[in-house]
Amino acid sequence: MKLMLSPTLCKNRAYISLKDFKAESFTDSSSDSEGPIQTENRAEVVCRRCLKDFCRESKYPIPDGLLYRFACFHSFDVEKAKTAIKKDADRNYRYLQLRMRGPLREQFKTRTLFPLPGLTTKTGKCEVFYMRPSRYFPGSTTTESIIDNLCYVLNDLSHTKEQCQNGVAFIANMKGWKMENFSVDYCHQFMQALQGHMVPTRVDLFLIVNPPSWFGKIWKIMRPMLSNQFSKKVHIIKEDKFSDFLAADYEQFLPDEFACGWRKTDELVEDYIDKKMYVDAM
Repeated sequence: MKLMLSPTLCKNRAYISLKDFKAESFTDSSSDSEGPIQTENRAEVVCRRCLKDFCRESKYPIPDGLLYRFACFHSFDVEKAKTAIKKDADRNYRYLQLRMRGPLREQFKTRTLFPLPGLTTKTGKCEVFYMRPSRYFPGSTTTESIIDNLCYVLNDLSHTKEQCQNGVAFIANMKGWKMENFSVDYCHQFMQALQGHMVPTRVDLFLIVNPPSWFGKIWKIMRPMLSNQFSKKVHIIKEDKFSDFLAADYEQFLPDEFACGWRKTDELVEDYIDKKMYVDAM
């Protein structure tokens, strides 16, 4: 099922109607034929069928690909997935409709948070996204802007079954970070998004790299915001430990803001914006 963007959409909006959500790279496993069941776990197929019926009855316009995201994120637990779908419907699918335009495009231009194409983790093959927290200032930029930025990237790394199954990894480069880059409200909302409360994308690894010596004070604030399960995914490291977590040749994919990184940060961001503006306009 592939739903195309409406040509009448206002180009200045950062979001669109969910009916125009493009469910790419997913196959429909909800039919009554036995073909899909031969390639998927039967429990997964049953879960997706139940969710499809639930959405039809509730009049939730969720495409098949997005249903798979919800199902996979919640380990194919029907009731948990239903609750998450209803929650998103209640907030009008706010974080699932983002597009590279308007204020969101301007936020990306700050080079604060973006994917690192080609980089994967050492185990699990998770794709990786990157943040430079020192570029975000809660006093002058809304929390909504950075949460939209984060959710857009999480959505973009969740287009295929393989991506949903593998999850993603997050690298936060703490170089230059100061207290003026922090607020409790921003931190809380950001941690909620990383744990899947805004969009159904599983973060399997969170690397906090090169933090200042006093970061322990901040960690005491952050830690209660994380579930016990998620906190086990967090590692506070120096960049010379990247080889413990990232796939071979990681240097060629990291931004040059790390001493070992080869990619030019400006080019990474500019290329991503151009690519997504083109894709989102199709």
